[in-house]
Amino acid sequence: MGATDGLRIRARTRRAAVLVAAVVAVALPLTGVPASATSANGPVVKVGMITALTGPLASNPDTKDALLASLAAFNKRGGAGTNHAKLQADVCDTKSDANGEVDCAHQMVDDGVVATLNDLTFNNPAGVVDVLTNAGIPRIGLLPTSLPEFQSKFSFPVSAGAIAAYLGNAVAFKQDGNTKICLMRTDAPTGATFKGFIAGPFSAIGVGITCDVSVATGATDYAPYIAQIQQEKPKAVLISHSDSVTTQLIAAMAQLNAKIPLGGNPGSFTLATLRKYPAITKGTVLSDSFPYPSPANAKSFPGLKQYFADMKASGNSALSMSKLKTTDFSAWIAALAFLDVTKNLDSFTPATVVGALASAKNVDLLGLTPSWTPSTPGFSVFTSSSNHYVYNSRFNGKDIITNKTPIDVTQYLK
Repeated sequence: MGATDGLRIRARTRRAAVLVAAVVAVALPLTGVPASATSANGPVVKVGMITALTGPLASNPDTKDALLASLAAFNKRGGAGTNHAKLQADVCDTKSDANGEVDCAHQMVDDGVVATLNDLTFNNPAGVVDVLTNAGIPRIGLLPTSLPEFQSKFSFPVSAGAIAAYLGNAVAFKQDGNTKICLMRTDAPTGATFKGFIAGPFSAIGVGITCDVSVATGATDYAPYIAQIQQEKPKAVLISHSDSVTTQLIAAMAQLNAKIPLGGNPGSFTLATLRKYPAITKGTVLSDSFPYPSPANAKSFPGLKQYFADMKASGNSALSMSKLKTTDFSAWIAALAFLDVTKNLDSFTPATVVGALASAKNVDLLGLTPSWTPSTPGFSVFTSSSNHYVYNSRFNGKDIITNKTPIDVTQYLK
């Protein structure tokens, strides 16, 4: 997911590389997924996804392919619920437009989806909440960007959210002695409120935000932004923007020899960019609720092997090891969460899925995040965020390595 505004993620993040032997990976048991070889042969169950596949703030056009590959893999392993229901994707492209987001929400209602997976709406999130709330449609694994989404009773983010991820960055900055940072963010409408939203928790961690730089989405010259950062002389820079813009910012830093420690959400930084400019990017901190999905982390987090195998099984070149993006992982983990919480259902409607979410406890998502109880009250204003943990990863000049110990962010939020 590359980051699209000051409150988004993520989108969530995570690149895979080398595949561990397919036979071993496929043999890895999935919690809540039928272990038999029976393919889905029951009724069709529609699940949706609302996201920007095109437009100026598109997160990743391959996200749709990743969701299709995920559902195909789960269908092959038995589908959903007790009657082996066959999952079908209904993906709507918002085109990065406020009206498009609401139109997509209406499409979900009209098409009869029982839930949405991995939603990302950042121009008119409140409008989307209104439509889906009125229809009683739960949103599993969405990437919340606003208070209406965080506080909706139909929001079920699997991750702790973008704000929690940035708090993980702040913890790492403090550990490195970088206590004065500059924020570089998108000029999207919600971006202007970002600094005020995170300043308090950052201060509680011991990190001050000394400057706030809005980077235009359509910019063609990024050198002035870097020159502005150099004048401010921060100890580190927190980037919250799309991966394409972040790549341009890092290239400008290299050109101007601006060696300032970096941090952000994994969706903002491609591994290719990090490797291209190691003199600038070595030590970059990436924070999220999941380990960075790379082969370097597969030993510490073996659940990643199933993800690698499912993407490879699609045969889609865009999902090959060298091209996987962290937003692809977000779609897969949302599908995994849906399968797990609905494993005992014999009838699928929005109401039965909401009921399953309300009763699900200690959901084990292959050890890729601490166990998840969707109905658990959240923290601070993030009442829907049942996951309170983030992992910090660092780029060592070649690979991104995730620390096995997660951080509980609730200690920094009132």
